[in-house]
Amino acid sequence: MANPSMGSRIGQARTAQGMSLRQLATRVGVKPTTVENWERGRSEPRANKLLMLAGILNVPVLRLLDNENESAGTSEGSEAAGDLQRVHQKLERAMALQAELSALLNEATVELATLHKRESLEEHKAA
Repeated sequence: MANPSMGSRIGQARTAQGMSLRQLATRVGVKPTTVENWERGRSEPRANKLLMLAGILNVPVLRLLDNENESAGTSEGSEAAGDLQRVHQKLERAMALQAELSALLNEATVELATLHKRESLEEHKAA
């Protein structure tokens, strides 16, 4: 059976979460056309965005990269392999959350600086 492209796996995961293309783009911090390009195979997400996608879509990064690799790791039914997979998923989710938090902190910092600048200008005009 042919292995679907990364783009189609992103699209399948997005659809499985009941998320629109625009909603995913907003959560990842990119334009909807960027997500569309990923899903159509015109481009691929950078590593940090791939981690965010995996976290937001609640799928292992390996599934987005290559679902054959993911199934190979779990097909043997080994308890140790299952434990290892769960730990990897937790780490991937934590990394995605860290990237998302970092993006939010950056946005808030920029917004705060803008507000301080606006407030300073208003005080200067009032004086």
